[in-house]
Amino acid sequence: MAGQDGPANSGIIAREAESARAAISAALSERGLTPRGPIDIRPVPFAGTWGVASSVAHQLAGDLAMAELEAAGKLEGLSRKEAKQLAGAATREKAQSLAVEIAEKVGTNNGFARVEAANGFINIYFDANAIAGQLISTVLSQGAEYGYGPERSERVLVEHSQPNTHKSFHVGHLRNSCIGIAVSNLQSAAGYPVLTATYPGDIGMHVIKCLWCYETFHKGQEPSDPQLKGRWLARIYTESNQRLNIRKEVTSFLSLLMKEDKAFVANIDRLLKYVWRSRAVEGEDIAYLLGRVTQGTELDPEQLRDPEVIVRFWPVIGEHLREVVERPEMIPAPVGDEPEPTTTPEERLEQWEELAPQIEWFPHEPKWREEVRQTFQRWESKDPEFVALWKETREWSLVDFRRIFDELGAHFDIWFFESEVEEAGREIVRELLQKGIAEIGEGGVAVVKIDEKLGLKNETYRTMPVLRSDGTTLYSTKDLELTRRKFEDLHIDRAIWVVDVRQSLYFDQIFKILELWGFEQAKNAHHLGYEMVILPEGVISSRKGNAPEYDDVRDAVLARAGEIIAEKNPEMPDDERAKVAKQVGIGSLKYAMLARDNNKTVTFNIEEALSFDGHAAPYIQYAHARACRILENAKERSAAVQFTELQPEELSLLQLIAQLPDEVQRAAAEFRPLLITNYVYEVAKAFSDFYHACPVLQSEEPVRSARLALVDATRQALANGLALLGIEAPSVM
Repeated sequence: MAGQDGPANSGIIAREAESARAAISAALSERGLTPRGPIDIRPVPFAGTWGVASSVAHQLAGDLAMAELEAAGKLEGLSRKEAKQLAGAATREKAQSLAVEIAEKVGTNNGFARVEAANGFINIYFDANAIAGQLISTVLSQGAEYGYGPERSERVLVEHSQPNTHKSFHVGHLRNSCIGIAVSNLQSAAGYPVLTATYPGDIGMHVIKCLWCYETFHKGQEPSDPQLKGRWLARIYTESNQRLNIRKEVTSFLSLLMKEDKAFVANIDRLLKYVWRSRAVEGEDIAYLLGRVTQGTELDPEQLRDPEVIVRFWPVIGEHLREVVERPEMIPAPVGDEPEPTTTPEERLEQWEELAPQIEWFPHEPKWREEVRQTFQRWESKDPEFVALWKETREWSLVDFRRIFDELGAHFDIWFFESEVEEAGREIVRELLQKGIAEIGEGGVAVVKIDEKLGLKNETYRTMPVLRSDGTTLYSTKDLELTRRKFEDLHIDRAIWVVDVRQSLYFDQIFKILELWGFEQAKNAHHLGYEMVILPEGVISSRKGNAPEYDDVRDAVLARAGEIIAEKNPEMPDDERAKVAKQVGIGSLKYAMLARDNNKTVTFNIEEALSFDGHAAPYIQYAHARACRILENAKERSAAVQFTELQPEELSLLQLIAQLPDEVQRAAAEFRPLLITNYVYEVAKAFSDFYHACPVLQSEEPVRSARLALVDATRQALANGLALLGIEAPSVM
């Protein structure tokens, strides 16, 4: 990772590996040999062993063989491929002899249990009993700090959890928060001073639409409980979208109906006559509308001369759809190669029913859109009454967000808001224009032609708008100032943005524009993208109001977790069961968000997330609880820990525990919490194997105390790994 300073917190095994590397290097120097690059070291690939291997003899043997052949003049006239083939046989023989020679030198007075040469590899084995004792002592003495690295000077800022006020916090936001929490924890554990920040979107068209809907239809109807106002306000936002998109939704549905409901098309004349005679409605507009669709012309609701006709025709459509569901024989047989419908009669009726309660809105949409435009002008002119309403309702959302963040364990040092960086962003754009970095483009919009300014011939960063023609800000306007503020005002060295992967180009553009501006720190800005969360129903979207809210998903998970805990431990008191169910439920949500690589989509399934047998948080939490129970039942053990003949299951568990410090460094460097989810899962699996193969409480001393110490170290490694993910480790389940 760029910018690291100071030594990595190598674990015991990493230190032993470095000792092995140093011993091999000394042996090579004594022989007068210098390898190309660092000496490779990897774990010995044999079960039941603890050590490292190096292939450096193969590399050196190849170099020596080529040099000897060249000195003998045997490579003249040969191609590179032919020369390599000629040197191949000599290399294999020379590699083994060289490995034997180095192994003999390394094995002298270096404290290793055994050193051998095998097929040209140098295998160095550690004293497993001694290493086990050192490891257990380190883990138990460091406790909750085991796995953490030494302090570093580079200051890191992690920005995550950017929900929009006046909207719901849905399950899609959950992954952002979970990744942000885990990445912040990992950066801190790796030794970096970390600041955490959130950047709620507290202004924008979504706020304008929400407040328009509130003032027009719901003012004074808000709940009295402050804890409920945020979710209530989010539903007002959803309603505002439904009101302002009703014509698009209705006409899209009619287009679908004309394309897929053959019975509807075949009976248009009868249906229209029914409307004319029974409802006393002028049929010209609806006939015109449906005629255009029949001819394959896209519907345009603005061409309707009388929008009320749609409202009055709507019940007739519903009667037809119900009749088709009840009498499928009405549907004409397919003709020729006609495509099959993409929807069933039942699905079309369901869509009609979803729109039916809102159909009365259809004629009013143009007027409402004009009102929204006027509301936006009130914000732009900073109308005192409107600004006061905005501040009041913004706090409703923030109260709700703080509750959720507290529940998830997300704690922020800084709260940035979009509204606070608007004007400063405009100033940056003005300077970009003055310097010729930005220019006025089509329609009066200020843009930066990034590729052109960087001298790139291929389209890479494209052109980014940075300010609207009327002077109103864009997301880019504000992010330019936000990035500057992070580095210059907070004096950080590296900034990480946790934002979904669809914004990757956007952030590349922001950072490049700042570099063009002369802002060198932009090179230390990193966008950590992640893919979306999908439920069985499909991709989450808050625009139509069909996104599962975080609270709804959380409640369902907690309820199911409570049922599972009750089944597994029916004697547990109710209050303790509720506590454990929350630890397990929230833990399962977080683990499910982190157990896939950041660039992979998460398909969330409650039963899988709450599995006690699979790759899920409860399985790992249960391993921790089992370790706690063993230690509780042991009551006492010898303070002196002495390992003798380690069983394979003990050795595997010890090796995994030893890996935590290096896994922390790697996960922090790669911004990949997945590495820790995999780590704790593997530790839990190895602990289960150990538990079933190696009696603990029933063993005789000194084995009993050694195994109890191993159980304690496992408990600590699991607790520390889960804590890095922001997941609690219950002591009972």
